[in-house]
Amino acid sequence: MIRALWLFIGLALVAAAAAWLADRPGNIAVDWQGWRIETSVAAGAVAFAVLLAAGALAYRAWLWLVRSPQTIGRARRDSRRRRGEIAVFSGMTALAAGEGPEALKLGRRAGELLDDSPLPLMLSAQAAQQAGDTTEAARLYRRMLDSPDTEFLGVRGLMIQAMRAGDTQAALRHARRAQALRPASPWVQNLLFSLQSAAGLWQEAQATLEDASRRKVLDKVTGRRHKALTLHAQAGDADEAGETEKAGALARDAHALAPEFVPAAVLAARHYQADGETGKAARVIEACWRKSPHPDLASLYLALHPADNPTARVRRITRLDRLNAGHREGRVALAGVLAAARRWHEAHTHLNKALAEREERRLFRLMAQVEEGEHGPAAAAASLQRMSAVPPDDTWVCQGCGTAAADWSPHCVHCGRFDSLVWGTAPELPVGATVVAAADSTGATGTSAALARLSETLPDVAEAADTAEAGVALPTIWPDGANGGGDIVDASPPKA
Repeated sequence: MIRALWLFIGLALVAAAAAWLADRPGNIAVDWQGWRIETSVAAGAVAFAVLLAAGALAYRAWLWLVRSPQTIGRARRDSRRRRGEIAVFSGMTALAAGEGPEALKLGRRAGELLDDSPLPLMLSAQAAQQAGDTTEAARLYRRMLDSPDTEFLGVRGLMIQAMRAGDTQAALRHARRAQALRPASPWVQNLLFSLQSAAGLWQEAQATLEDASRRKVLDKVTGRRHKALTLHAQAGDADEAGETEKAGALARDAHALAPEFVPAAVLAARHYQADGETGKAARVIEACWRKSPHPDLASLYLALHPADNPTARVRRITRLDRLNAGHREGRVALAGVLAAARRWHEAHTHLNKALAEREERRLFRLMAQVEEGEHGPAAAAASLQRMSAVPPDDTWVCQGCGTAAADWSPHCVHCGRFDSLVWGTAPELPVGATVVAAADSTGATGTSAALARLSETLPDVAEAADTAEAGVALPTIWPDGANGGGDIVDASPPKA
C-alpha cells in the first residue's frame, strides 16, 4: 500500500513537471569542442532523465560484478547450512524413534556441513550412546569439553556414562566439574549431593547442601532436613569408629534440625542414655513423638527405666500417649503395657480402637496374648487364625521403587534414592515388592546397579543445556516430607 502511494506521488510530480515545462517553452543550446547541440527544454529534460537512469543501471551492474563472488559464496554457505540443519533435524527425529545408527550417520553428515556448529557433535554423541557405541560416545563427549558452548553437555554425557558403568569415582569427578560450570543449577547440585551421599562422603555432601542453600536453589525446610540426615549418617560412622562422644554430638545436632526424624531421635536418645542423662533422652523421645509417633520411640522410652514395675510402665506410656493424643501408635503402646500389667479389659479396648483404623499382624498377636490371659489359650485361637489373613506389620518403604526394608537407611538399597524411606504398611507396596535388610549402618549403598538407576532420573539434554533457572524441572532427589522421606518425582530417562 505504501509503495503504491509513493508511486502515485512520483507520477504526480512528473506530470506536474511536464505541465510546467509545457507552459514555458524554450530552447537549450550546448557548444562543446566545435559541436553545437540545440533542443527544446522538454526534450533536454527527457534526455537528462534517460542519462541519469542509464548511469544508475550501470552503477548497479558494476556493484553486482564486484559483489558476485561474495554473493555466490554466501548462497553456497546458506545452502550448506540449510542441508546441515535438515540433517540435524532428521538425526533428532531418528534419535526420538530409537534409530541410533541412522542418527549417528546423519550426525556425521551434519558435522561435515556445519563445521562451526556444536549441534552435530551433540547429535553424534547422543546417537552413539543410543546405538550402544560407548567408546565413540565417550570420544565425542571429550571433544565437547574443548568448547565453552558444549563443555557442560560433554561433562554431563561422561557423567551419565560413568554412572551407568557403576564408576562412582568418575561420576563424582564429572559431577564436581558440572557444579563448577553450573553452580546455580538445581539438578546439578542435587545430583552431586546424591553421588556424594551414595559414596558415603557425608562431609562433602553437607558442604554441597550448604552451597545449594547459599545459592537459594534449595529451600530452607528441605535443607534443614537433609542436613539432619547427613549429620545422622556421620554419627553412625563415628559410632562404628568408636568415637562415641563425636557420634553423640552429631546425633543431637541432627535431632535439633529435624525433631520429627525418628532415626535421629532414637540415636540421640540412646547416646543420652549411655551417658546417664535419662531425662534428656526422654525429652528427645517426647519431642519426636509429638510429630512422628513410632514403635521404636515407645520401646526406647520404656527402656530408659528398666526397673519400672508394670504399673509404672503404664503411667509412663500414658504420659507419652498424651503428647499426641489419639494416635494409633499410642494406642498400640498402651495396649502392650496394659497387657503386661494384666489389665486385659483396658488393653482389649485400645486394641479394638487400633484395629478399627487398620488391621496388622502385630495387633492380632497382641490381641491373642490379651485373650489368652483373660480367657485362656483357647480364646487366642481366633486372633491367631485371623493374623495370617491380614497385611504385614508396618515397615520402612521406599517411595521410589516400593522396596521394603527392615531398618531405616539414608538410601534405598534397591534403587539408591536418597531419603525415600517412609514408615508404611505392606498393602501400599507395589506387587512383587520385597523386604530387604539395610546395606549397613549408614545405608550408603554405592552399588553399580543403584548408580545406574540413579542416572535414569536425569533430565534430558534440553533441560541440561538450560542455564538452570530456579524454576527448571528436575528430578527431585531432595523430596519434601517427614518421618523418613518424601515423594520422588522421576524425570523421563535421557535419550542418550
